[in-house]
Amino acid sequence: MTTGDREGRTAGGRTCAGTTAGPVPLDDSARLLHHRPMFTTNIELLDHAGEVLSRHRHIFWILGGAGSGKSTICAELSRDFAIPVYDMDEHIYGSYFGRYQADRYPANTAWAAADDGLAWLLDMSWDEFDAYNRAAAAEYLDLFAADVAETDPERRLLVDGGLYHPRLLARVLPTDRILTLAASHLDSTAVWTGSSERLAMKEMVSPLPDPERAWRTFLEFDERITETLADEAAAIGSPVVARTPSEAVAAVAARAAAALGL
Repeated sequence: MTTGDREGRTAGGRTCAGTTAGPVPLDDSARLLHHRPMFTTNIELLDHAGEVLSRHRHIFWILGGAGSGKSTICAELSRDFAIPVYDMDEHIYGSYFGRYQADRYPANTAWAAADDGLAWLLDMSWDEFDAYNRAAAAEYLDLFAADVAETDPERRLLVDGGLYHPRLLARVLPTDRILTLAASHLDSTAVWTGSSERLAMKEMVSPLPDPERAWRTFLEFDERITETLADEAAAIGSPVVARTPSEAVAAVAARAAAALGL
């Protein structure tokens, strides 16, 4: 489902519809997947990404749940410090899409081959969904490392979202360069009904079989993504910046900059 600022995704995890493949011959009452694997995280991809990124000492990654303001704060920091932003979701649904190879990136290949990517994900249990997203995140990090390897190691870079597992990210980056934005005043229902852009997500769910169940699952997953971000950030000791509804963007960005040592 990632990170929740565009249609069809949530905070740093995948729930995007819109991929096409052959039709799945199931009636409306059937579950979409009968033989879904439990995806596993490829540690070799993480080790490779970590080796590449160890040579790039000025990469800063901002994570956060849906509505936490990741893209807004990244844009503010980019302006304040003249640091380019690498939008992970733009790459996941853009340039990475043509690079998913079944042997190296099986999780993303499976999602891309689904007749309806959104239904495919919302048919999962939380454990299946989380395992998928952990596996997919390792694949994203391998692709990210390939892009970064072509750049100047001294170049500064802000990375916007794309995943929701700080503990996994800490395998490839120092924890003091991973920042999580928190907005405890928001719950998933408020986030996904608070703007016309995010309401479009519910419209994407409505054609699915049993749309009420699918929407409840979507909101449950979104809540658990936010919980995972908080729990794992605390576990690894990476910085967390909590937003309040009344705090100005510039003030939040200043605290984020201080936490990252920019």
